[in-house]
Amino acid sequence: MIFFALLSLAFAEYTPSFGAVPLEHEVVSWDLFKTHFQKTYTNKYEEQHRHKIFLQNVDKIMAHNEKGLSWKMGVNEFADLHEDEFEAIFLNNTFKHTPSGEYHNFEGIETPDAVDWVTEGGVTNVKNQGSCGSCWAFSTTGSLEGACFVKNKQLTSLSEEELVQCDRSRDNGCQGGLMDYAFQFIKENGGVASEAAYPYTSGSGVRGTCSSAKSANPAATVASYTDVTPDNVDALKAALAQQPVSVAVEADKSAWQFYKSGVLTSEGCGTKLDHGVLAVGYASDYFKVKNSWGTTWGEEGYIRLSTTSSSRHGICGVLSQPSFPICGDITPGPPGPTPTPGPGPTPGVEEYGKPPNCPSDDVAIEIQGVTGSFCSPKCKLGIFCPAAPSDLSGTPRCALEDSSSSSKYCALMCDSPGAACGNAGMTCKSIQGTGICTWD
Repeated sequence: MIFFALLSLAFAEYTPSFGAVPLEHEVVSWDLFKTHFQKTYTNKYEEQHRHKIFLQNVDKIMAHNEKGLSWKMGVNEFADLHEDEFEAIFLNNTFKHTPSGEYHNFEGIETPDAVDWVTEGGVTNVKNQGSCGSCWAFSTTGSLEGACFVKNKQLTSLSEEELVQCDRSRDNGCQGGLMDYAFQFIKENGGVASEAAYPYTSGSGVRGTCSSAKSANPAATVASYTDVTPDNVDALKAALAQQPVSVAVEADKSAWQFYKSGVLTSEGCGTKLDHGVLAVGYASDYFKVKNSWGTTWGEEGYIRLSTTSSSRHGICGVLSQPSFPICGDITPGPPGPTPTPGPGPTPGVEEYGKPPNCPSDDVAIEIQGVTGSFCSPKCKLGIFCPAAPSDLSGTPRCALEDSSSSSKYCALMCDSPGAACGNAGMTCKSIQGTGICTWD
């Protein structure tokens, strides 16, 4: 049994507000923010911490909007997150892209003054990746959805979850990936399933196990894919005249966290790529880009990036590495290589269960000064924790640290010492002004 110390609860475990609508006003009160986005916090200390961050972010938003620039910032569901937390939750170190040196030839293609694949019917509804760094998967499905719409005149929403769970040879689920790698996976795998057949479940930040049954009937295939000549506005416009295009940007600054509306002209967002998105059109002065943070963000899930920039990589690096797939045919026959499933939980045991019957990746934990023990999973990215089993209650938090290794682990936090944590054998114990669930 290993003894652990309780961490300061500085980071929040983010829960996406699926189904919420954008706020009408750019700045609102703390109470309205909490009510609108259905925010709840573990205890009063966490709420005080979140309130402080919220006020700092509101000051930043108001200071920007007072400048009267071409774009505005506003309060959204991310307003109680520090920028470091925001980066850790939503972004990832997108794998280094190594161009092949071969680019699609757009010579002789006439480029219209403006293109919008949303109004053409070639873009699915805005999706929400939740607390998972799976942006690469959403960018991949978006460009393939568009490519197959152009080919077949039919729009089908494709499965990000299949890519997150099954593409394990090159990409890394919630910890990041690259669109070209995902195109290659779909090509080798014989296609990708529809969203309906293989729905998204990794929004909590926990990557599940690949399901060969769900991926058995592909809804789209990739015949090939190609890069677009980088750092070239005309080349990206020419590609967009043909179909939606996967692009990468730097999105770890407040310009993206609180973008509300208008044409983003800020060079301050940088060009260090960490986020995969989908370019869906352009006008004379901007590229229209679909994000995967839900419709409460930006212009109902979209952002407009200026086509003019002092950097050759474009605003936020949007010109750095565009690429797109060519939609293939769905043909009957044996499937491609079967993805190798990742390890699942050990049968008969569960996260936060009673030692010694712990999942193989968990550790049995006792906390000094607290009676009882429990099985603790390791925190993902230092802040994410798996959900509690259905028979247990409490809020999963990255709250423990091994003093010898500095590794961080998860616990079920509670606020009613002495009460059962969903199971009569596990109760809430008082610790440092809050509570923690342990098995008696």
